[in-house]
Amino acid sequence: MEKQDDLSLIKARSYRKVLTAGFRLYTSHFRRIFKASWQMALLYALSCGALGTLTAIKLPEITIGITQQIIAYQSISTESIKQYGITVLEILLLVLLVLATLSLASAPILSKLKEHKETGAITTPPHWFSASPHMMGRSLKGVFLTALVILIPFCLFIGAMILANTISPQFILRHLMTTMVTFLVYTLIVILFSLPLYHVLMKYLMEAPCGYWKTLGRSYNSGLRYWGMFFLVFFVSMLLIQLVSFVVMLPSHILSFANQQAHQGLLFGDPLGMPSYITPLTFITVTLCCFIQFYVSQVLLVHNYYTYGSIEARELERNSIETP
Repeated sequence: MEKQDDLSLIKARSYRKVLTAGFRLYTSHFRRIFKASWQMALLYALSCGALGTLTAIKLPEITIGITQQIIAYQSISTESIKQYGITVLEILLLVLLVLATLSLASAPILSKLKEHKETGAITTPPHWFSASPHMMGRSLKGVFLTALVILIPFCLFIGAMILANTISPQFILRHLMTTMVTFLVYTLIVILFSLPLYHVLMKYLMEAPCGYWKTLGRSYNSGLRYWGMFFLVFFVSMLLIQLVSFVVMLPSHILSFANQQAHQGLLFGDPLGMPSYITPLTFITVTLCCFIQFYVSQVLLVHNYYTYGSIEARELERNSIETP
């Protein structure tokens, strides 16, 4: 009973206890979480496989072809520009697909976390496909709206640069280094102030149906009040995830690097030297790696779940003190 209480959600915890509780919950119930989510995780991995294959195979091929034309003829053919534009568009569409499938793949895990919030337990899924369509829809909506909120400051920065360049032609070129440093600092500030959005997203997904924008207005300040906890949990979680992901994704990185080096060798007259089955091999490798990496990355989701619970507990204590 004491062990079960240690994993309860609404409990004020330090960032260390948040990390410990999240890791314990995830590892002790991993088989049930896996059974509930492997179908959607496979869909996510397949979309990553398509994106990784296109990026590793097609993009270097077109890039090297354009470079060869510049070296030989000091110009680029219209057909090459068209192919490059189509490939970039395909990559952007696949990035959106990866983001969408990531949201859908996380939905069954979120359903299990919501079950844990309400009952204190995570049960074995009764069917082979037990993802909640309602949670899948809210997860998809929540992730894309959160991404939109994060993108708004960058759109404003780009708009400001375009306006400055319109008022003063060649402004960006004349202040290129200053612009780059400003953009890097601005990006860092946006990322840091985006951390409370994890609380907004989790509150939107875990609680009774409520509009995203209303949840954002009510909960962002609460997340900002505990920004230090968010930063520490996010930093430690991402550090662990990146270390494990480096090992998990190593085969796909090796294939991608080998293909890029092979295409760069064409500039010096070397043969391509890649087997004819490189495309299906890359797709299968990236898909398998991303399938495993998905479950590595979900540690951050569970840690965010307990961060949300800790903040809720602290807010309840704070409100009880302010309202005797």
